[in-house]
Amino acid sequence: MSTSRPGLRADIQGLRAVAVLTVIASHAFARPVTGGFVGVDVFFVISGFLITQLLVREVAGTGRLSILGFYARRARRILPAATLVLVATAIATALWLGPVRAPEALRDTVWAAFFAANIRFARSGTDYFGQGLPPSPVQHYWSLAVEEQFYLVWPLVMLVVLVALTGRPRRRPAHAQPPYRELMAAIAVLSVASLVWSVLQTAHRPTVAYFSTATRGWELGLGALGALWLARRAARDESATPTRPARIVGELAAGLALVVIVVVCLTYDAATPFPGWQASLPVVASLVLLVVGGLGGPHTLVDRMLSLRPLRTVGDWSYSLYLWHWPLLVIPVQYLGRELRPVETIVALLVTFVLSGLSYRFVENPFRSAAWLRRPVRAVAVYPVTVALVAAAAAGGSAAVAASVPRGTPAITLGADWRTAYHTDDQAEALVRASVQAAREGHGIPGELHPALADLLQSTADVGDCDYEDDSVRRLCPSGDVGSDRTLVVIGNSHARHWIPAFDRLAKDLGYRTFYLVKVQCVGALVTPDVGTSSEPFTACAEFHDWAIEQIGELHPDLVVVSTSPTNRGVYDAQGHYLTKRRDVARVVGQGYVDLLTALTPLADRVALLLDIPYLTEDPGTCLGAADATLASCLLAETANHQEAVADQARAAEEAGVEAVPTRQWYCDGAACPAVTGDLVPYRDAGHMTNEYSSHLAPELADRLGLSAR
Repeated sequence: MSTSRPGLRADIQGLRAVAVLTVIASHAFARPVTGGFVGVDVFFVISGFLITQLLVREVAGTGRLSILGFYARRARRILPAATLVLVATAIATALWLGPVRAPEALRDTVWAAFFAANIRFARSGTDYFGQGLPPSPVQHYWSLAVEEQFYLVWPLVMLVVLVALTGRPRRRPAHAQPPYRELMAAIAVLSVASLVWSVLQTAHRPTVAYFSTATRGWELGLGALGALWLARRAARDESATPTRPARIVGELAAGLALVVIVVVCLTYDAATPFPGWQASLPVVASLVLLVVGGLGGPHTLVDRMLSLRPLRTVGDWSYSLYLWHWPLLVIPVQYLGRELRPVETIVALLVTFVLSGLSYRFVENPFRSAAWLRRPVRAVAVYPVTVALVAAAAAGGSAAVAASVPRGTPAITLGADWRTAYHTDDQAEALVRASVQAAREGHGIPGELHPALADLLQSTADVGDCDYEDDSVRRLCPSGDVGSDRTLVVIGNSHARHWIPAFDRLAKDLGYRTFYLVKVQCVGALVTPDVGTSSEPFTACAEFHDWAIEQIGELHPDLVVVSTSPTNRGVYDAQGHYLTKRRDVARVVGQGYVDLLTALTPLADRVALLLDIPYLTEDPGTCLGAADATLASCLLAETANHQEAVADQARAAEEAGVEAVPTRQWYCDGAACPAVTGDLVPYRDAGHMTNEYSSHLAPELADRLGLSAR
């Protein structure tokens, strides 16, 4: 059947349609297409297949390979629509995402323009402090980055093979057969290495594995192998009409491959370790469809299904559909502060299809065929222009967001009689009470906040060279007054890490050498939680605790402070049973607190448990960033479950015979927890402190822990 562009197989356009529709369905609806994310893997195989097909045809027809010409074709094909969507997304982000989310999202658009979004999201996705935050409006550009990074390597590999065999590509006679075997061997070696790395990384660093070109390259590589095999077969005149038995096998193989893709889309979900070996099912199925469809002879039933005109049209629009659908689904959710209702989702999808059709008609096709871009140098020169456009849009959006933040309202302060007025000698506690009172009296949000809302998400404590989130790091990094003979150790998870600015300040003021044995996601208890993405034991947590206890024994510090959030994940009991019910988890974790505190007690002069700070029902930054935000509307509350978990910590400390230090008074007054205290924003998200507020609490923390200068 014919397609919109001569020479392009209709069944491939249909397969593109299947891929993009599954991706959109998985993003728009919770069910039933829970594994629709594998549509991206189908795209990878198709891309590797088609690009290799074009490169091989060029070598076979001209005897050479023009790297510049290849990149020029990619520029005409990819850049116009990608740039249009990035600029539009930057504008929408500045208008609707507010001063907390917009700056980060606008930075993401610039990374996407450089085709480095996968690097950006692999890095931020492994940051525990970024977990639970809304996704970036351009997060889907990671797959485009993977493709373009692959295309930086694969043509060069082909060129190296050609040069190795002929001396120089220009000396190769036109219409000579390309070195198929050597090319297949090269891509096979790269693909096997990528697959092995994918399996290893998926098991140990799943977020990095998901976004990495090194772990996804084998998927494009298999597509390339399929194209090379078909081209070699055709060049050796082996492409005669298949026999009847061969046609039957082809029918069965194509049908089974399509069934595999459908089943995977319906059975995989967010808990499926991916990519790893699990990606091989949709990848191999896609390769089978591409190869069977390219064997010649009568079309299979699957070929005819995929070649139907509606699917071909969606396939033609698939690139624009992929680009537009994500921001149209994500930005409204973040603007409204809730999930889209079914009708709203359908409207967003209708807008997606309308914009995609227009993009295909007025952007993709005109630029692809533009006469003025036929010269490769001109086409490649479009790239820096597009980067400049996106960077300008991001910079303009950032300036507009910064200008939208209200200024002039003074900070909330304490009067001279604050001890009497607020019935406490704790100045930080008094400021919380004053801030709650000011909110209820209609005081405006202070014009100068610390940190500024635009910087809120970056306010994460620095652990220096000892980032124990990396399991290979096993050394000590002293800080504070490193020459002091008084030693203080802080141990726990991310809720110990956010106290680092406070301990840094008091250590320098009072003369303590400090060590921060903190590992994010590793609850401060001798217990084995799951890994967070599936019900597999987080064994690295136990290994870290064993090492940390050994180091504390050698240091014999003056004080060990344990600080941790309770886990809301599953845990394993002593018999290896996986538990998820809150009562069972609380019981096991409670005993784990006791076991850790008991193990630490003989190793230090003193041990204290810093009770966890309140976990709020709403993200304060999101509340403050709303257009109609007030201090009163951002008086938040602590979750009830968290209050119970903190009570469990207090009971464990009592059982272990160590001091439990309360912290709630520094964040909430009764049931009200202000999003702004004085001119400080205490929280960077619903459960982690900002650096600024942590440092602010240093004097009160030292007093509660009984620390003083010599």
